[in-house]
Amino acid sequence: MKMTNKQIKLLPTLLELNREIVGIKFIDSANQWNDIKAKELLRPANYCQIVAAASNGHSIKMKNEDIKCRSAAISLGFEKNDLKNKSGENWTRLGLYDNPDISKELRDRIPDIKKEYYGIKLAPLKDFEEVPDVIIIVTNPYNIMRIVQGYSYYFGQIENVSIAGNQGICRECTVEPMNTKGINISTLCIGTRHRTGWKDDEMAVGISGNIFEKVVSGVANTINSMESDKKKKAIEKRAKEYGINIPNIKWNYNYYMDC
Repeated sequence: MKMTNKQIKLLPTLLELNREIVGIKFIDSANQWNDIKAKELLRPANYCQIVAAASNGHSIKMKNEDIKCRSAAISLGFEKNDLKNKSGENWTRLGLYDNPDISKELRDRIPDIKKEYYGIKLAPLKDFEEVPDVIIIVTNPYNIMRIVQGYSYYFGQIENVSIAGNQGICRECTVEPMNTKGINISTLCIGTRHRTGWKDDEMAVGISGNIFEKVVSGVANTINSMESDKKKKAIEKRAKEYGINIPNIKWNYNYYMDC
């Protein structure tokens, strides 16, 4: 499905985002890889570091051998043999969880991506001509709340949120929405916070490309119910800057004034 200018600009109009919205596109073949315009890595890097680079405006493509963190490579389906972590003993040895049973349960909760892809493109959403497989947004809790409200507007409560504070970008924000075709939120993990320099007040949400337009529409349709006049004025200002029409803004109104 082709990306439209409104799809690209609407969410940054509705929310004050300090980073680019990141698109994740799984690449099927060498021919597709060669056709994709994005920088190739000169040396391996962590998947979450490349997501951070994309959130700062860079378009990059990577293969299995480019992914430094092998846990991410396994989760993303590039490696099928996870004997080190599958039993749960390794995560327990590292002190992440109390015992192997808990470690194994968590490991099994989000299945790895089953299909074996050739590579991945990670880039700002504006650099995609077609809707990517997954969209990742790293931002503050207020904006995450609004995105969840946008989802709930059409789909109701998020079912089976998968969050453990571990493998925040690769597993919670990429694999989960890729597998479920839904949405998942993440507090991120200590590994990605140390490696990428995310701010302490940032968290993330991963959204399947199949529902992204609907979720953003839900955010737009709940402006009057949820936002303060101060927020509405900021939205109106950004709408003029981006050339986006936001009709029928109601002033001096929120749902909690009328409940």
